Amino acid sequence: MHYHKTSSLVESGILAAVAVLFTLVGNYIPVLDIIVSILWPLPIILCGRRNGLKWSILCLLVTGCVVAVLLSPLQALTQCVILGLIGLFMGYAMEKQMSPTQTLLMGSLGALLSTVLSALAAYFFMHVNVIEVFFQSIDESVNMSSEIFQTLGMKGMTDVQLAQLKKMFELILPAGVLLSAPITAIANYWAARKILGRMGDYYPWFPPFSLWQLPKWLLLPYGIGMMLIFFGQNYQDSLVYRGGYTLYMMMNMLLLVQGLSLIRWYVEYRHYPRILLPLSLLLTFTLPIASQLVVVLGAYEMVFDLRKIRKTGANKPE
Repeated sequence: MHYHKTSSLVESGILAAVAVLFTLVGNYIPVLDIIVSILWPLPIILCGRRNGLKWSILCLLVTGCVVAVLLSPLQALTQCVILGLIGLFMGYAMEKQMSPTQTLLMGSLGALLSTVLSALAAYFFMHVNVIEVFFQSIDESVNMSSEIFQTLGMKGMTDVQLAQLKKMFELILPAGVLLSAPITAIANYWAARKILGRMGDYYPWFPPFSLWQLPKWLLLPYGIGMMLIFFGQNYQDSLVYRGGYTLYMMMNMLLLVQGLSLIRWYVEYRHYPRILLPLSLLLTFTLPIASQLVVVLGAYEMVFDLRKIRKTGANKPE
């Protein structure tokens, strides 16, 4: 949607002011920093959707200049320019009327690039290794917990247990970073859609969760990840094992989503007991064996199409 140039200029200026306000709030109110960091690209997304890529870039540049004057050029670079990538990507996708899935992929790509650029900026400009800082904070937290346990007369973590915990975090960190990208994109997409709806500019939402269909080819990287873990289990510090574990964790989470979608479908369309869904969620996040059963269920649905909605492309079973 394109508007008169004057309207675009005024609207972009207002959205730039909102982005500056977000930056100031995140900088001076630490409690809100995480929320602001996630939703910071929102004004840029709205500007891109309503006025186009050119105006969203100008909005981002104005925001960066104002933040550089009010705070510091480094703050403008690390927050405005880097986080602005998410806004530019998603704003462009929404302007082009891409589907919700395509918009989510664009936003995830922007979020992933933002994460990488943030880490690089911290390393080159502030000489801070984000990964080392992360693991140092884990060490401090674990040591503090052990001291609290010892103060209460309880046994703290041993050195072996501490090493195992650090090893586990080293393995899941890459997958966690990759999976955080779509979460950030979904949060911004949800907020942008709500605001656009208030302005009379309605944008489609995702299909009902019970009808989600993940592509079958996801089973291929899932299998590759399992094979790399199997063949590299004797060399757990190798790139092969770490890469396989990251791939396995990501695909495992996607298959888990597909399995929960199937359970929701049976509750809605086959009228299974409604307690089944909250019970499956509870067991999935408390019992590892339950989560793996849901993963297997998701993979089984991908292969055999239990809902019979893949071949026909129908949105609802007969």
